[in-house]
Amino acid sequence: MMRITDIMKNSQLVRNVTRHQMEMDRVENQLATGQRIRRPADDPSGATNQMYFRTRVSELEQFENNLTNAQSRLNHMDGQLGSLTEIMQRVRVLAVQASNGIYQGDDHFELRNAIAREVDQHLRQMIQTGNGRDATGRYLFSGHQAEEEPFETLQASVPGLTGLGTENMITAVRYRGDIGMQLREVERGQYIDVNLPGNRVFWGTNMTVTSSQDGSGYVADREQVFRIDGVDIRVAAGDTIDDIIDKINNSNIEVKASKVGQDSLSLHTTSPHEIWLEDVGDSTALRDLGMINEGHSEPPGNYAESARVSGRSVFDLMIKLRDDLMAGDQLEISGNDLANLDEALNNLLRYRAEIGARQNRVEEHDRRVSWDQTFMTELLAKSEGVDVPEAIIDLKWLETVHQYALNIGARIIRPQLMDFLR
Repeated sequence: MMRITDIMKNSQLVRNVTRHQMEMDRVENQLATGQRIRRPADDPSGATNQMYFRTRVSELEQFENNLTNAQSRLNHMDGQLGSLTEIMQRVRVLAVQASNGIYQGDDHFELRNAIAREVDQHLRQMIQTGNGRDATGRYLFSGHQAEEEPFETLQASVPGLTGLGTENMITAVRYRGDIGMQLREVERGQYIDVNLPGNRVFWGTNMTVTSSQDGSGYVADREQVFRIDGVDIRVAAGDTIDDIIDKINNSNIEVKASKVGQDSLSLHTTSPHEIWLEDVGDSTALRDLGMINEGHSEPPGNYAESARVSGRSVFDLMIKLRDDLMAGDQLEISGNDLANLDEALNNLLRYRAEIGARQNRVEEHDRRVSWDQTFMTELLAKSEGVDVPEAIIDLKWLETVHQYALNIGARIIRPQLMDFLR
């Protein structure tokens, strides 16, 4: 039979009272802070869930900010493309009006000059739109070069345009951005493009770049990599021009390759845009094939001087239309100019539809992220939040037990102490 001493009873009483105080302190802290778990030791699995829920809520908040930024930028871009569409449609109407031949003599001369003046103003407005910025002051159509103005104008004297003068006329517009896509992460590993490079949106006709160099004897002397429109084309040692053409045509780009003349390499777009050519690293494949300039190898405008380049931007088309109006070339206006304007307008509408599709995707993601935020916040609240009614009941129960323990201890200890004092 175990012997119970006074010291054992006193120690047990102290332990019980201390435990009750610790439990009351825990519940009081839960009620004061509103949180069930103060440190991982209180509930290791619950603390793990809390950390995950908090991380997910913060992540969703960032996705929400990204989606808001993406929606704002896409809406701005859609407005800019809408303005460009209206300009192109108006210019087409003017071209039709100038080509119908119902005006003769002085009337026709005055009409052509009036239309040329209006086309020139639309050209300037289109350049201004192409150099538009978003709400943060970054250029919309310059790719990754968001701090640099994408379109540069060249001006010179153009005689013969009555009423417009001959000074400071726009004779060419060059793209100075790149083909980089600005991405916004809308979910883990999921991104949405929020820009369109100017070399695509503002291009009017299909483009062809043809080398004047005979490639029949070309054989790659080492492994190399070059890029067309940002897509890597890998050249193996021993590849011929036929191998390179096959690799280009089997890649996922809107450019097709072929041989012309004396086995010269020719690249032709399947949708209007300016072809982007780059030799990567120490590669010289495109230079060896006579496609890009050795002295100026970085795009844009790095085509070899000997290469034959065809294709026009929307700015080129409007400049050509203006010049044909000045020259009174009604046949060219009613033929090539109108056909090119139609192709450029179709290309612009294609990209406007693409922006619309991206807007729809952003809206769908935004709805899903909002739902996920609500769901995760609710889970976090359930995981870390204290059940107030239950905690109050626990606290009252602990207070009662604590009082009982103190009363019982006083009754047990008091006679023994009094006896000791006697």
